[in-house]
Amino acid sequence: MRTLIFATTIRYLTPLFLIFSVYILFRGHNHPGGGFIGGLIGSIAFVFHVLAHGPERTAGTYFQLTFYHQSRQEHYSLPRHMWQLLQANTWNRVKQGSPSPWRYYMLRVRPAYMMATGLLVAATSGFAGLLAGLPYMTGFWLPFKLPLVGGLGTPLLFDTGVYLLVLGMILKMVFTMSKE
Repeated sequence: MRTLIFATTIRYLTPLFLIFSVYILFRGHNHPGGGFIGGLIGSIAFVFHVLAHGPERTAGTYFQLTFYHQSRQEHYSLPRHMWQLLQANTWNRVKQGSPSPWRYYMLRVRPAYMMATGLLVAATSGFAGLLAGLPYMTGFWLPFKLPLVGGLGTPLLFDTGVYLLVLGMILKMVFTMSKE
């Protein structure tokens, strides 16, 4: 189902799905929803992107980060070096044919690592209660509230872990099934 209309639509809908999933993640802290449904909504964006563009392009677009680095030479000033570093990381400077002073490092986010990180965050969010001498998974909140998010606390950490776990699990299934 790789049509031009579907591919163009998904390119615009993917950020909206992701923003809405993060909204549901934060909203679920005080209302129904949270990490599980937010992770499902976020994974819908990537499922549609895989259907429209294939798993290789989806993984290359969303789960591969490239960082550019240049050793700072003595005749460069710090603001100029920072500007060039910003340009290289923002506009994806490609490696030129001649020797370039820019080096790049690629960081690939794999769904299995996302699942493991989510499980670690969800499991360790309950240790705050144990450290305070209370039962495991006792909720603690910071004394201030953010305008759109509300109160920040250990339930939000748990929901974030569940969000990453669900997102990683769905992505692993989709990438595995789409390769066959």
